[in-house]
Amino acid sequence: MVPEWTRDTGGVVEDLAAVAIGVLAATVTGTATHFGQEGASAVVQVVRERLGSTRRGQTALAELEAAPDDQRARGEAVTVLRREVREDPDLQRTLAMHLDTAMSQTTGSVTFHGSRVRGSQIALGSITINKPASTGAAVVLVAVVLVLVALIIYGAVNLVPDASADSGDEKKANPDTTVRALSAAETERMLPGLSDLPGKWTVDRPPFVEGSSKCHAGHVDYRGADGNGRSDVKLRFEVFACPNAQTAGEGFAALVKEQQNPAGYRESPYPAKKWGDQSAMASYTYEDSELADPSQVGQHLMARARAGTVVFQMHYGPNRDLPDFEQRAEELVRMMCERARAAQASS
Repeated sequence: MVPEWTRDTGGVVEDLAAVAIGVLAATVTGTATHFGQEGASAVVQVVRERLGSTRRGQTALAELEAAPDDQRARGEAVTVLRREVREDPDLQRTLAMHLDTAMSQTTGSVTFHGSRVRGSQIALGSITINKPASTGAAVVLVAVVLVLVALIIYGAVNLVPDASADSGDEKKANPDTTVRALSAAETERMLPGLSDLPGKWTVDRPPFVEGSSKCHAGHVDYRGADGNGRSDVKLRFEVFACPNAQTAGEGFAALVKEQQNPAGYRESPYPAKKWGDQSAMASYTYEDSELADPSQVGQHLMARARAGTVVFQMHYGPNRDLPDFEQRAEELVRMMCERARAAQASS
């Protein structure tokens, strides 16, 4: 499936999950007062019920309510709820309706750490916004306000990487680097074949590329050929060739934040060497009691990296006392970064 960040979804209202989690966090801390109490309560109830329907959601909800000002807890809750919103149009409509209700119920004055909604205007410091009359515009406005409020209350968050700073560092580290957009055919050629991989592998899912409104998305899956059936090592590459480095940087940030892995388990940061312009590695573990396929029990690594206009993520595992497991994973990331660089440098 092509990730949401590669699509032109258009507008902050698409991310209702972040707005709804903001309402829940503000309600828990009491930092938002008299803001459409009935509508806000409905949002909180929907969020709690939906998060409470899965084990990961229950954990995320408990951690958020215990520490609503913790950015990691907020990020995890948003990630879980965002998946639910994407898969359930009814949930999306319900949240939009309740958020609009919260906005339309607002009367008098509402204060958020010095910013206030009064009558038909919203004032955030020196910025004043007129409250729209239409339902659709109100939903967009409440989304914008809540996102701004979240930034004010919980501190600034890098929702979009600093493209100018990143570009400067990239030029210093790689003065001769070519950065350009790749075609769909170039994206497919960039995916590694069996002869490009160290060790013995078989093709589990052949390379293919699918289009989206922003980035070409390529995929390929491999399985270790020397597996003994008790530990079948799998290797998956997902590559996104974007129109520019800024979009790729945004994609890298989204991949790291969303933590999409084959199991859907929570990941933990994993120390590793840095490759390309940006990279990060995380791990998660299959437990015997949680998986029907015993060949996948063990530690798995998820690596994400960006090289110029290309961003990718890699799944590698499980680790059953494999020699140089981390080193092999890092070498695979290095290989992909080099392939991305070479593809952008070729004419």
